[in-house]
Amino acid sequence: MNAPTYHQTPGPLGALFTTFGVSSSVKIPLRNATLITTSGQPGFDLQTGKLVTSSIRDEISACFDCVHAALQAAGAEEGLAKAYKISVYLTDVRYDPLVLEVWRERFLGHRPAMVTVGVGALAQEGMRVEMVADAVVYDG
Repeated sequence: MNAPTYHQTPGPLGALFTTFGVSSSVKIPLRNATLITTSGQPGFDLQTGKLVTSSIRDEISACFDCVHAALQAAGAEEGLAKAYKISVYLTDVRYDPLVLEVWRERFLGHRPAMVTVGVGALAQEGMRVEMVADAVVYDG
């Protein structure tokens, strides 16, 4: 069986992850499939690499965009549509209904597992949401 491979989201976000010495996502070969897991993905603008601060809804939406791009970077062409689990970290769990609202817009006809965890702080000052995703891509 092949070893895991490590991938970066194209653009400024991947460059930022590189400076930290971490990967955006990891691709782990299995017998008849590939498991993909992401690092914690922030609500950053994929074009600028900056935290989206216009609104919490926009930050949540940008977070989903970053998860989608990280999954694609590791070979899940359909991105979020291949996720089977999303972990959401919020600095205020009162944002959870808004996460679910954006979730329902993004996951039409697809119902992955989800966990929301309230945390005291996230890696960058001002971040209010971070997400981690797991996906499976089957061979053939």
